[in-house]
Amino acid sequence: MSGKSGSSLRRALPWVVLAAAVIVAGGLVAKSFTPQRNGYQGTELDPTPAPAFHLVDQQGAPRSLADYRGRAVLLTFMDGHCKDLCPTTLKTMADLQERLGRNADRLAIVAVSADPWLDRVGKPAAIATEPGAVTPRRWDFLTGTVDQLRPVWNAYHVDVQEQQIGKFSANASHSTGFFLIDASGKERLYIESTAPMRVLQRQARKVIHQG
Repeated sequence: MSGKSGSSLRRALPWVVLAAAVIVAGGLVAKSFTPQRNGYQGTELDPTPAPAFHLVDQQGAPRSLADYRGRAVLLTFMDGHCKDLCPTTLKTMADLQERLGRNADRLAIVAVSADPWLDRVGKPAAIATEPGAVTPRRWDFLTGTVDQLRPVWNAYHVDVQEQQIGKFSANASHSTGFFLIDASGKERLYIESTAPMRVLQRQARKVIHQG
């Protein structure tokens, strides 16, 4: 990887991710940039085992990364109550699933909660139940307590900012993007959430056939 190891790129991910999007609660203002660099194909990661997690899906069933072994995984982090950028992320995942055609079943689409203060453990993302919401046909929204989720955010270098609103806490901002993990559970790529669909589709097909 042209002079940088996957581990060094992983340490740099928070800055890459934060550049991709910052979601501000209250005003729900999203600041993002669209990568226009010629040849952008995502950030390659060392093919080492992706950090494990043990959370709960939207049906209340326990889920771990190992449960997806044998399929590639598209992993992202989502505030289930965000009404700005996160619905767009949902639609992107739905569009990708459609474009993959017969390969769609070989890619698990997984979103981990970035707002344990509002997202209810074992329940669907609120934005996925909104009238007119565009969601993947098959996907998992994984939730947990703050203590369960924080190690996962840290392991994937996802920056989640807590905001105090009166007596309550909520997600003030979180970083976004997609991790592609191969069928053997190894990290392969990080792709900015604003990358063109053709890049996401091409790289997803590639990772589906790896591992």
